Amino acid sequence: MEHRKLLTVTVPCYNSQAYMPKALDTLLTGGDELDIIIIDDGSKDHTGAIADEYAAKYPGIIRVVHQENGGHGAGINRGIAMAEGIWFKVVDSDDRVDPAALKALLDDMRTLAEDPVDLVVHDYVYDRPEREAVHRIRYGGAFPERERITWDQAKRMGMTTQFMIHALCYRTQLLRDMGLVLPEHCFYEDNLYIYRPLPHVKTLYYCPEAVYGYFVGRSDQSANHQVLLKHIDNITDIAEQMTCSYTWAEMQKFPAKLRQYMLNNACGNLCTAGAQQHMINTEQSRALHSRMVKTIRDFDPELFKAIRHNLLGFAGTSESPVIQGLLVFFYHTVRKFIGTN
Repeated sequence: MEHRKLLTVTVPCYNSQAYMPKALDTLLTGGDELDIIIIDDGSKDHTGAIADEYAAKYPGIIRVVHQENGGHGAGINRGIAMAEGIWFKVVDSDDRVDPAALKALLDDMRTLAEDPVDLVVHDYVYDRPEREAVHRIRYGGAFPERERITWDQAKRMGMTTQFMIHALCYRTQLLRDMGLVLPEHCFYEDNLYIYRPLPHVKTLYYCPEAVYGYFVGRSDQSANHQVLLKHIDNITDIAEQMTCSYTWAEMQKFPAKLRQYMLNNACGNLCTAGAQQHMINTEQSRALHSRMVKTIRDFDPELFKAIRHNLLGFAGTSESPVIQGLLVFFYHTVRKFIGTN
């Protein structure tokens, strides 16, 4: 009997031969209600061959795309175009899912499938080389558990409520209908994936399971601190594009809790970008910070005013050396607490 595909999982891969089997093996515990699309993004190692082996062994569950290198965003774009699942998720090739939590998520999705919600949110954990699940990110403070809700029924959407791509399963058709296309050959485009679809989300559901294990500790991954600093231009570009996605007049039409979350999310991203620009503290990074502030102010003065009234937004756009120094200190403290590299 052919099962309806509940969830498409796109796995963008580039030179991932050393760790992608773990990601795929954990995903396969979800069975044939999963639609797994491996995107071999121009890999130069055995990633493509390993992907083909998995597809041959698990037909009807795994499909493979071999494409010229276009970056993480290109992989997500291709996955959205090909997806057969009701919902869509991205799992990076060096991460994993928890089998028991994945089963619980799919059980919930099965009950929602006749009238799908626009966004399913779940918890995730940080994994380190020496130990999995060193820190858990929970969304129970923002959403009631296992209830179909609207934004108006969400709980407190405070500054610490920040979505990551690891926690989200968007309804596939929503992403297609809004025409989401992510930039290619660019790092950190996942912030656009998180942010831009949110005004199109009318219904949500929170599954209180730690489905995703987000690995931090590889020296070459984009989340590595030194890699981040090398790509400060991409970080700045994405912060500008994300913040300038919607005018303040447009945001005023959003449900109040959604608007507050999006403001906090944009300001949090600006805060992180600002901290990294100030840490580098070169003529180029200072120029990028000034450009970022000017771009947002020129895009919409009212939006910029709202950002400046937000604590995170004020810190991220401040020109004060004292505020900038405090921001860098706060950034280092948070990294140390979470245990990121």
